[in-house]
Amino acid sequence: MRIPSLLSIGLLVCIEAQALQTVDLDPSHLKQLGTGLANSAGNSQWQQLWQRSRQAGHLGSPETQEAFTVTMREIPPLVRATLTSADSAQGLKKTQALYRRDFAPQVVGARGDTPLTAICLWVDWRSFPDNALPRQTALMAQVNLLITHPCD
Repeated sequence: MRIPSLLSIGLLVCIEAQALQTVDLDPSHLKQLGTGLANSAGNSQWQQLWQRSRQAGHLGSPETQEAFTVTMREIPPLVRATLTSADSAQGLKKTQALYRRDFAPQVVGARGDTPLTAICLWVDWRSFPDNALPRQTALMAQVNLLITHPCD
């Protein structure tokens, strides 16, 4: 019983050591990774993003939280543009990154009566190896597009 526990711990340490640690990455490197992901993300990655964003209420009504006000047809290209040409990219929570792009003067969403012109996109890079290059598209298939929403 003790051997599987040690094996499990060893595997977790190994996985953690290989995962892309975003907190210490330079924002320009995160932006390069974002561009690579935008150019190679598959349909299932995007579908999971839309599903999570819809479940969180960001594709619904903006009365109580951030929600898109542009048409659903407009959202995918805007979110992709957020990933390919983010104004900022910040590493958070060890392996996650927040990409943000402001589309001002275009209003893309609202929080209550407050119009929002920027889009935020959370990405989890946990399954992307620490030493991989942004152009390694096969590895990008494992990256999780977590959630997107309009933001300040």
